[in-house]
Amino acid sequence: MGKTVAALTFVFVIMGAALPFAANLVSGADVAENTWTTKAPMNVARSDLGVAAVNGKIYAIGGNAEAGYMPNSEGNDYKALGWIKDTNEEYDPATDTWKIKTPMPTPRCNFAIATLANKIYCIGGITNWASGLISYTAINEVYDPATNTWENKAPMPTPASAQAAAVNGEST
Repeated sequence: MGKTVAALTFVFVIMGAALPFAANLVSGADVAENTWTTKAPMNVARSDLGVAAVNGKIYAIGGNAEAGYMPNSEGNDYKALGWIKDTNEEYDPATDTWKIKTPMPTPRCNFAIATLANKIYCIGGITNWASGLISYTAINEVYDPATNTWENKAPMPTPASAQAAAVNGEST
């Protein structure tokens, strides 16, 4: 019993001496490269959303907040169940905070997203998924973070989802 107490005392002394160093590793301002750090969560958890950055802020737009998949069930209407979202959130990395911004006019998920001239383009996507029938859209809506407003632009020629968008260079 004496050896066990001595061994445990030694372990606690070593752990106690190491704790301040370990705390400095994870709580210090300069986090080591190739590590993950937990930040503030979004207000509305969701998948299949669009993410873009403008002027040092990150925008999480639209998406699917599905609470559980119901395969082959009648009335599996994502829009009616509120799973397809119009949510628009702005993340400020400097303050580690999220703010709800003006919602996107057309709730959807799986859309293309790109930034150009400090505006965020949300193109196409899925607006509903009712009983296995997916409703695609060709809509092209643009969000201006400076004014917190949305504007409709010319739609794509053909509705689509899960496509990608990219901008080669920045123009005004």
